[in-house]
Amino acid sequence: MKHRWPHSIHSQVEAVFHSIRSIRELKINTPLGIRSFGSWKIYKYEAHRFVLFMLQRGHSDILDTKTLLNDITDYLEGRLAYYVKKKRSRQTFETTLSALGKFIYAVNNYIVLHTLPIPLLEAEEIRMDFYNRSKTLLKKSSRIYDNRAYPDPIGLIASIKGATFQLQASLQYEGGLRTEGAGAPSHRRLKNPLNKDCLLGIGPDPVTGFDKGIVESKEKGGKVTKHYVSVETYRRFEEHLDKNGDLKSDYLKYLEAINEAAKATGQYVLRRGSHGFKHNFAQERYLECINCGYSHEHAMQQTSLETSHFRLRETLTYTRG
Repeated sequence: MKHRWPHSIHSQVEAVFHSIRSIRELKINTPLGIRSFGSWKIYKYEAHRFVLFMLQRGHSDILDTKTLLNDITDYLEGRLAYYVKKKRSRQTFETTLSALGKFIYAVNNYIVLHTLPIPLLEAEEIRMDFYNRSKTLLKKSSRIYDNRAYPDPIGLIASIKGATFQLQASLQYEGGLRTEGAGAPSHRRLKNPLNKDCLLGIGPDPVTGFDKGIVESKEKGGKVTKHYVSVETYRRFEEHLDKNGDLKSDYLKYLEAINEAAKATGQYVLRRGSHGFKHNFAQERYLECINCGYSHEHAMQQTSLETSHFRLRETLTYTRG
């Protein structure tokens, strides 16, 4: 059957994105598809804004991949220059960069899906170049208080008084758990102690392939998430459960122990608290993914899953260092 391709460039965007729409599908079946309504909306909005730039140049076919790649490069160059001139943060630029990365994937997927005799887009090197330049040229965030990560999380955890609090902090820092996932819910009505059902054994880290302890937790909104922690922390967790049956603590007492240790190590900042460990985790995990060859989008996606977030904007809050 002859391939039918829309004349309207905006309809073309819809066509290629439809080929990677994976709402409500399992990640294992569609690892690079779009499964979040929020991401779906953001990515398409950015793609439609980009093709307006193409139309202004007199270009109207996104399957002309050579022209498309040139337009993407020039568009990003212009956006980056604009944000530098306006002294904007790199948050919005990273969103645009991620959205165009997903757009590029959608175009390539469409070409493969329909076996079209069209060269695929090779844009990873270009996107990483813009990402690295944005880190140099743009400030971290437009927010006054943007980075809640601790400068020395390991030293802080070692200074926390109480083995239970230390273990919970280690789980947050190494695995990206929220306080409710680590057995210290901030809402008193929540009861979510960790027990032996949360222990899934020792297995390969999906990013590095090294052995990690796998911990499953139920967190905000009832999301069940797998977290990967060091074997040492996992064994300490096992010993704690053997002795106590579960892992739980009062949130305010846990927070007080963290703040005392933060003050003792010179790392105290108002409202940094336990969530600082999650910021540490996200920033380190993202870089670990990049070092293992992940693309920016794939690294963001993996970090999102392990922090129990499924919207890009939420994950950007954590990964900005």
